[in-house]
Amino acid sequence: MAAARLQFRARLHPFNHDRAAIMNLWQSLPRPSAMTCAGRALVTLLALAGNPAIAADSPIRSLDVTFDGEVYVVNAVFYAPAPQAVAWDVLTDFDRLAKWVPHVADSKILKREETVLTVEQHGVAKYGAASFPYTTERKIELKPPAGIKTTQLKGSMRRVESTIMLEADGKGTRILYHLEIVPSVFAGAVMSKKFVEHEITEQFTAIVGEMSHRVQ
Repeated sequence: MAAARLQFRARLHPFNHDRAAIMNLWQSLPRPSAMTCAGRALVTLLALAGNPAIAADSPIRSLDVTFDGEVYVVNAVFYAPAPQAVAWDVLTDFDRLAKWVPHVADSKILKREETVLTVEQHGVAKYGAASFPYTTERKIELKPPAGIKTTQLKGSMRRVESTIMLEADGKGTRILYHLEIVPSVFAGAVMSKKFVEHEITEQFTAIVGEMSHRVQ
């Protein structure tokens, strides 16, 4: 299972593979035993029980966070009840992103060159009593209407890289997300797998909420 997940992360790149190939790869990964699935389902239900809004209508289809002592790696799949074009518009609306993403105080495009943007953001990452401020300047490479690659140029973390792939799924959109973070010494003292899971869940719940709002 671990080897298969590593293969998936290595090949999840919207600029080298088409969407069909990525989805076929995802579907070909080994599935855990029925007992493991049941156990995970129970854990998920217990975790969501304290938040009825998320439990009733969560956009999360899968969320996996690993940490090897240096790098946090996130692989996640979300579902948005909105057409792919709307999902794309929300994900690339960087100048207004702070209006609906929690803990992002400011987001603005500094430079635009066709499909390559430079975006600056700052805010505070929070989980319970733990928090830390962050600033980041990122290079955003767009491949409309389905691929977004992000690379940190400078900021509070040592390294941040991510990719997003969009795939039409019935009347909605499936969002495949891959993230790698190497935290700074300061951020590393605060971060944990649970911290990262919370941030990703909160951010994408808000992002998908904005997508849903735009189709109402």
